[in-house]
Amino acid sequence: MKKSMIMLLTLIIAGMFVSCDKDEIIALPSSQQILFECYYSNYAWGLVHKGFFINNKGKIMTYSQYPDGGYKSDIGWNFPDSEGNISAKALMENVRKTTVRDTSINIDTLKKYAGMIYLVTNDDFTEYPQMFDAGIVVYTCYQYNENTKTYKQISLSENGDWVKINNNEYAKQISDWLKTIQ
Repeated sequence: MKKSMIMLLTLIIAGMFVSCDKDEIIALPSSQQILFECYYSNYAWGLVHKGFFINNKGKIMTYSQYPDGGYKSDIGWNFPDSEGNISAKALMENVRKTTVRDTSINIDTLKKYAGMIYLVTNDDFTEYPQMFDAGIVVYTCYQYNENTKTYKQISLSENGDWVKINNNEYAKQISDWLKTIQ
């Protein structure tokens, strides 16, 4: 009896140190390859659309849709629809047009922010105009639907001609982190 009590007390104390809180890492769908994207677009003074993806291995992959300012070339690009949805096939076509950087994201850091992706909502924004002809820098994350094989691009923050801030606490954390990646 005494051994059972000690065992029960030990389990209770151990349980106090192992907690499940909302900051716990959320498992991603196993087939989700793309986690984040940051891009700059400006169509006021030539055509500019460039940025980077971060995949599930922490690789940073850069791109420029109009490498010469849009005057002669366009590498072609697949954009999400008005709801932010893009097929996995179309997004992977974009990824094939990228260049992988020599640097990558630390795996523990990646797990921390990737674990927040499915806690981000897409329904509460603060928006206001800011400048003219500055273009826009957009920070996003992707939520993947394995059944439909589509990604949903979720806006975390946008800054330039206008400001759009996702008021979700996880969106703010991810956006602030993405802004540190150059």
